[in-house]
Amino acid sequence: MQRKTLVLNITLILLLFFLLPSFSIAQDQEYKDYTVIKGDTLWDISKKELKDPFLWPKIWKENPDITNPDKIYPKQKIRIPLYILQKEISLPETPKKEVEIKKEEPPKEIVKKIEPVKKEYLVDKHLLLSSGYIAESIPRHGEIIDSQSGRNSLGKDDYAYIETIYPPKIGDKFYIIRSVEKVNHPESGDKLGYLIEIPGIAEVVSLRNNLPKVKITSSYNEILVGDFLINFYEIEPPLAIDSPRKPDINGYIVTTRYLRTVNGTWDIVYIDRGKKDGLEAGDMLAITAGKYKELNGVIQVINTRESTATAIVRKTNIEAVKGDTVEGIK
Repeated sequence: MQRKTLVLNITLILLLFFLLPSFSIAQDQEYKDYTVIKGDTLWDISKKELKDPFLWPKIWKENPDITNPDKIYPKQKIRIPLYILQKEISLPETPKKEVEIKKEEPPKEIVKKIEPVKKEYLVDKHLLLSSGYIAESIPRHGEIIDSQSGRNSLGKDDYAYIETIYPPKIGDKFYIIRSVEKVNHPESGDKLGYLIEIPGIAEVVSLRNNLPKVKITSSYNEILVGDFLINFYEIEPPLAIDSPRKPDINGYIVTTRYLRTVNGTWDIVYIDRGKKDGLEAGDMLAITAGKYKELNGVIQVINTRESTATAIVRKTNIEAVKGDTVEGIK
């Protein structure tokens, strides 16, 4: 009996002797030793060794001697959990292919990065509208008859009541206009028309009791009860030109305005030449003044009508006035 017990004990000891090394080897194979190099972070190491930077907390967990994950040092020894590495290696390829397919989809991001070409204009829209034009007669599709506040002077975001030739709808827009002066030719005395100013834009917001109510959505100058309305249409300022034309055209400045806007002060002139004379927006002309028609400055056309044009003074020695002549720049 004692002999059998002795044999059994010896057998158990032998089994333990052979099994313990295997267990130790298995434990060792669960980790990979790594020596930190200069510039390493746990994020970088996880990306390099585990192919996933977001697994860095697992490496930190297996290295309790690292008290701060942001502070590891060259030649420092760390252990990388081998079972995590094995899982990364044995991951199926399908998810990777799906990621690659998504990357090869039509380049939507490239389309988003394409920005529209920024347009450069001769003048901004506010200045173009407020500078006005010469019309043969005063256009009129309606009139401001009163204001909600009872004041005669209106500005942006004020409300007013209007009368129109045709019944308007909510959302309809109108340019607000007024006649600044009657214009006669400085040489012949012939009537050229009326200088029309556009001080703002109004939009219909209510039709209560068949009385159209508008909101002033844009104001370039003081708006008054009694100002007229014309139908709204989109206006885009003329584009800036690298090499403006300098046509051989002679004419007169028939009236002028010293215009103050939110963007500055401008000398605006109106001349007796227009589309029928071949004039275009952007054209440059010289101003001549005095008894001997000395060169006085340069104007640039910003708006053309059939027989007249509006221009901005780009350069002048003395103030341009009614009766000054304009001609092609030589």
